[in-house]
Amino acid sequence: MKNSGGITFHLVLFILFLAGIIAIADEARSLYTMTKNNQDEKEEVVAEGKIISSDLFGNMEYYAVLEAGAESKVTHMTEDKALTDITQEEFNQLDTGDTIEIEKIDSSGNNTYRSEMHKSILLMVVYAIGPAYYISYLILRSRIKGWKWLSRPIIFLIPIAFFGFLAFALIFGYISMGKMLSNAIQSYTGTQFTTEAIVTDSNDDFNGGRYPSQYYYLAFTYNDPDGNTIHMTKEVRPSVYNNSGDTVTISFPVDNPYRIHTKGFSASDILFYGTKLVLHVIVIALTALLLYACITFGNFKTWMHRIRKQKQSREQSRRDKKVHRLKKKSKQKYDRLHRKKAK
Repeated sequence: MKNSGGITFHLVLFILFLAGIIAIADEARSLYTMTKNNQDEKEEVVAEGKIISSDLFGNMEYYAVLEAGAESKVTHMTEDKALTDITQEEFNQLDTGDTIEIEKIDSSGNNTYRSEMHKSILLMVVYAIGPAYYISYLILRSRIKGWKWLSRPIIFLIPIAFFGFLAFALIFGYISMGKMLSNAIQSYTGTQFTTEAIVTDSNDDFNGGRYPSQYYYLAFTYNDPDGNTIHMTKEVRPSVYNNSGDTVTISFPVDNPYRIHTKGFSASDILFYGTKLVLHVIVIALTALLLYACITFGNFKTWMHRIRKQKQSREQSRRDKKVHRLKKKSKQKYDRLHRKKAK
């Protein structure tokens, strides 16, 4: 009867697992269709200009200006519909007055789309509860004799998933550091051109979340060596932000006027860069720990040999305990029989 109840419970969980997987797949397909339909709606607009946004380490985003005057403001402080993001190739070819095709701008439609998207994501999280519970159930059932075959594939996949995620995080971190280094090389090499940029807007933004951080932005305009006017929003160091007035001194390579940098460095900038580079420090620390683990455990064969020895040691320990219990029971039985005979 007890065994029958366990099988029924397992069957119910398995049905919930399948239902959850099917529901997640269906919701994901609906979300993909909704996203695709939203992106497929296009309209033609006239570009009033263009502007670049550059973060502290030179990663750039390119925008077409749809409302006159928006190029003079910090990009994230502009009104809705004032800018639209474009590719670098589109940016290089864009001139004021050109007609470009962008995704249709409809605030009510976008709000509905965002609402439905959040609803779909929430539903997928809810649908995932059943499969997650079933997987946990299988892992726990592995302690019961006869159910180990159900949990072995899951337990085998857990370290693969963990190390896969760790490898992905490290690769992403090193790609980010590679881009940062590449941007720095491009900015500081070659014949440098120095000029005064006219500051048109500024903004300091404090992110007071779990990991608080400060951002400083300057919007300015300047001319390249050929006399072309460039509008840019640039994230800068605290010392540059605090010392800027109506103008700020910038430098850039003659053949790459978008790779600007500013001179000067203060003590306050050290802590500022520390908060910005914390993720890169974590990546380096994780790499050092992995290298230490590799050196400590040696090659793969040695590592597997140690695991097998530890497993054999545990099994031998269990056998010894079992033998000890049997001997103890036998001795107690013998003592009881001996006492009875003595009486």
